[in-house]
Amino acid sequence: MWRVPDHPANEAERLAVLEALAIMDTPRDERFDRIAWLAQNVYGADVAFVSFIDGASQWMKACSGPGLSSTIARDRSVCQHIIASGEPLMSPDLQTDARFAGHPSVPHLPFRFYAGVPLLLTPDLAVGSVCVLRREPARPRAPFDFAPLQALAAIALDALELWRRNENLAQESRLDALTGLTNRRGFDEALLRLAGRCLRTSEPLALLLIDVDHFKAINDQLGHPAGDEVLRRLGATLAGTRVRVEDVIARYGGEEFALLLPGSNAEAAGQLAVGIRQTIASSGAVRPDGRAVTVSIGVAVLEGGEGDAPSLIAAADNALYRAKRQGRDCVVEAPTGTGRSVAATR
Repeated sequence: MWRVPDHPANEAERLAVLEALAIMDTPRDERFDRIAWLAQNVYGADVAFVSFIDGASQWMKACSGPGLSSTIARDRSVCQHIIASGEPLMSPDLQTDARFAGHPSVPHLPFRFYAGVPLLLTPDLAVGSVCVLRREPARPRAPFDFAPLQALAAIALDALELWRRNENLAQESRLDALTGLTNRRGFDEALLRLAGRCLRTSEPLALLLIDVDHFKAINDQLGHPAGDEVLRRLGATLAGTRVRVEDVIARYGGEEFALLLPGSNAEAAGQLAVGIRQTIASSGAVRPDGRAVTVSIGVAVLEGGEGDAPSLIAAADNALYRAKRQGRDCVVEAPTGTGRSVAATR
């Protein structure tokens, strides 16, 4: 009788490594597509795939044919057994295999034969799998050669290492020279990835758009060096608000900044926005009229896996516009998902 396998002993390390790779929910990549295509053709399979498995779900980086969704809850996947054991797995017929009797997904799969091997970054650290599926079961006691599949898994690991190196090299192109924060390009890439993660896991994704009030007056009356110093100080203040490594803090453009907060609901995002507004207002930076530098903040949240990146941006931008119309130096939450429309006390 099937049961959900225990997580590996190094689950925390495994998830940290997978998070650092930042490969979940990324666009298609022909290097991994080729591996899935090769696996399908080497084994005469109906479908082959390369997947990664985090704490919540199994996500397909590459899939060579139809019949599988792009994601499945981890506790409903077959490949979780490979992650748990770190060993190859083959089932001649998932429908009659006693090991999978009672499995919640197997009766609904259009495939009978399954074989997969782990993607092992170290001998005991599996982050994903390379698998093949056939619609027909294998002959009883038919031998299966894992060697080609393991060789393709090794190629997938080489592609993963190249991915990691390219990502590290690309980091410099995603940084804003003035503030040291993520720039607009990096923000746009992160937004697409995190919005995809939101849709996959149904966890919320919050966005804060922050605009420096009356910034043009600072530049016009005190000069651009003074304006740049305000932006640097604001960037440092925002960097200090980072709570988790996956939070993204970016210079969105000009005097606008943005925070992406995966996993934060409307209440948490609104509280953080109010705290940021208060911190900046009391930072000591002043405008030409002697008043404190302040910011207006628009907050929007994707919740329940509904919506997309453009709608999140539009909602936060509309909330920011309303904050300016209401006199600036305030926070407005957009009615995105279960978010409320609220103006914070100034």
